[in-house]
Amino acid sequence: MNVLIVTGEKSAENYASLLIDEFNRLGDFSFFTISSTLLENKSKKIADYREISIIGAREALPILKKALTILKETKKIIREQNIELVVLMDFPDFNMKIARFSKKLGKRVVYYITPQVWAWRKYRISQLEKYTDMIIPILPFERFFFKLHRLDKVFYFGHPIIDILHSKIGVHKKENIIILMPGSRKSEIDFNAKVMFDAAKLIKENVKDFRFVWVYPEHLTEEFSQIYLEKYPFIELKHNPHEWMDNAFFGIVKSGTTTLEAALFGLPMVVVYRMSPTSFRLGKILIKNIKHISLPNLIAGEEIVKELIQKAANPENIAKEFFKVYQDEHRYSEMREKLKGLKNILGEYPITKKIAEKIVSVL
Repeated sequence: MNVLIVTGEKSAENYASLLIDEFNRLGDFSFFTISSTLLENKSKKIADYREISIIGAREALPILKKALTILKETKKIIREQNIELVVLMDFPDFNMKIARFSKKLGKRVVYYITPQVWAWRKYRISQLEKYTDMIIPILPFERFFFKLHRLDKVFYFGHPIIDILHSKIGVHKKENIIILMPGSRKSEIDFNAKVMFDAAKLIKENVKDFRFVWVYPEHLTEEFSQIYLEKYPFIELKHNPHEWMDNAFFGIVKSGTTTLEAALFGLPMVVVYRMSPTSFRLGKILIKNIKHISLPNLIAGEEIVKELIQKAANPENIAKEFFKVYQDEHRYSEMREKLKGLKNILGEYPITKKIAEKIVSVL
């Protein structure tokens, strides 16, 4: 069977890799993907999502022509390669178009890692109902949201991050390390790196025995990092995010899946999120009645970690949040325990095995 899997960012691609492994355990499948490098040896790559994966409305305009080209090529693959199953992972602006096209051709469509319709663009709920055969959310509260909207094709198994981290989470002693994670896309780094690094400089001026580590995305060139590191020579450039999450004392982390990974390692942190003023204003209009933006807080239903958004995400405020936990051992320990406790909410290992078996059972 020929299967198309469309991912739009690194974490979804990691989960797709696990899914492909499980599919191969269950039967004879050939895969076509929109991915970066992780799936190159497991599939025939149609395009690289990094060419069209952008955060924010204003930032998306320059890549619109490229996105349309990739969309056209993907539709051609679906028609000409006898794609029978389409698995869409997040990336809704692109993937909802693929869902509609595929369903009209009579293909099986699974939406795995659903759009955040509970936060904005709720009209997509009816699109999910119309253009998919199966909906697989990964956040625990999403299953109840979809149930309230009477979608009967929703199946929840847990969060695949459990599969990624189940053998990595340890009980290592926290070292005097602060990790800096401004994002995995160049556009995210451009908005978040400077305030994070300036905050690191403020902290360094007051505590002398800490290392500052930029956990740098492996898919980006180190030449790009030098634009920043020339101004902040005390910051070390490292890879292997899970190793550093496990050992670090504190994290300054851009909002996204990374915050949930850090949470499961019990890493106290401050969550930072900045974007263009245009995108921020548009987001405020579209997103309503959402108290939190970071995954740890959303899942817990309370503010475990401080969220600093847009203008509030400045060096002084970031440094302030570090010193709150650095100077209060009880507060630090309580935050660690609450973050580690999120693991109990996210499902039991293995998650992806159950998802793959369910998808195959209805083919």
